[in-house]
Amino acid sequence: MTQVPAGRPFLGARPATDAVPPVIGAPVLFLGTWALTAWGQRHGAILGSPLVLSALVVVFAASGSERYQRWLGGGHLHNRVVLRLFHATLLIGSVLLLGGWGFLLPAAVVLIGVLHIGWSGSRTWLPATIVTAVVTLAAQIAVQLGLTPSVVEPAQSHLAAIVNLLLAGFGLSNLGLAAARAEEASMTLQRAEERFRALVQDSSDVVSVIDAGGRLTHVSAAVEHVSGWDPGELEDTAYLDLFHPDDRDRVGAALAGLTDDGPDSHASLEVRVAHRDGTWHWHEVLLRNALDHPAVRGIVSNQRDISDRRAQQDRLAHAAAHDPLTGLPNRAEVLRVLGRALRDSADDAAVALFFIDLDGFKAVNDDYGHAAGDALLVAAANRLRAGLREEDLLGRLGGDEFAAVLTGITDAADAQARARRLMADMGLPFDLPEHRVSIGASIGVAVAGPSTGADDLMAAADARMYQVKREHRDPAQV
Repeated sequence: MTQVPAGRPFLGARPATDAVPPVIGAPVLFLGTWALTAWGQRHGAILGSPLVLSALVVVFAASGSERYQRWLGGGHLHNRVVLRLFHATLLIGSVLLLGGWGFLLPAAVVLIGVLHIGWSGSRTWLPATIVTAVVTLAAQIAVQLGLTPSVVEPAQSHLAAIVNLLLAGFGLSNLGLAAARAEEASMTLQRAEERFRALVQDSSDVVSVIDAGGRLTHVSAAVEHVSGWDPGELEDTAYLDLFHPDDRDRVGAALAGLTDDGPDSHASLEVRVAHRDGTWHWHEVLLRNALDHPAVRGIVSNQRDISDRRAQQDRLAHAAAHDPLTGLPNRAEVLRVLGRALRDSADDAAVALFFIDLDGFKAVNDDYGHAAGDALLVAAANRLRAGLREEDLLGRLGGDEFAAVLTGITDAADAQARARRLMADMGLPFDLPEHRVSIGASIGVAVAGPSTGADDLMAAADARMYQVKREHRDPAQV
């Protein structure tokens, strides 16, 4: 069995595998040709020996195998094109001239040209035409000189040969043009495939195709360096299994929406995708409905890892909502959380707000410097945080003012008791890096009433705090 080399033009090329073994095909061809030529000789249509003609036909047929042509071309079908054309043309020419049908030589060479254009490419048509013209001219000279027999008069043979040569020239040129177009289309396809590999297969974006049943039919190679998976491991698996359990409903809803919206509909979302190392990475996923596209038949998913971007966004969002010194939520965040707590509070539970002001902080800051003041603020924040419940929110409003949001308050007395304990805790000494200081705290307590807004509750707690600070009274009066 012979192998077709990669990239070989295939237009009109014969199969690489012989359909009939030579040990059977050669005798059958010889006997068939001998019977035909012997019948033609008896009726005056064939001149020359049937045995010689049959032997030449067998040799010509054997020379048309790829194995023989490779040997003649020095191992390649693209080499020695003119030599191989002359070889084949002389063989078929010998058969036709000895049979008296030399004027058909150009028509027979068209068959040779088809094979050689398929083997050696579109540019073969020109040498095939030149070889045909040269051999045809030599054959007709031989007919004119009487060196070879002819079933028709020499003049008729010349005229028929000229007509056949013109037709052969047109035929070979058209075959060459068709082969050139096929080669150009093949090169265009090859370049398109290379561009596809460069833009898609080797890109940092993972391209997947999901069939109508929600299973992956294609996953690009980029998934290996993006998520650690081998593409073969993911193909024919459920697409939704790639995502975090909390995000699967969103992805499933997006897929269903695309199916309902029809061809070329789009959807985008940011979800968590499983990495092979067991971690979850944030991905931006772009989905497009290509179920009706004959070359796709699925929903196309483009996704990229945006974990770094999400982390940066989270850091910026945290910085915008938190105090840089203590790490506590700032005033804007406290008001946001307080407003949400007020909206979500149940009828049988209320929201309490502690407005906390440090007593004696200014003296520490003036006597020991800003570094000591900052250390005291951090220590005070930690102590206040320790005196609250896990679900309570503590924030820094600015300077030495703090606020605490307490939810689920069913007893105002409980809120007052918590404020007393915090004031007592804040009266204990603080051990700073270079100093031991004692301060206190004034806490104003406000409990939300019906339809209380966040700003109103903050103003009420602030007013109560200043009242406590002026009068040094117990914060129990709410």
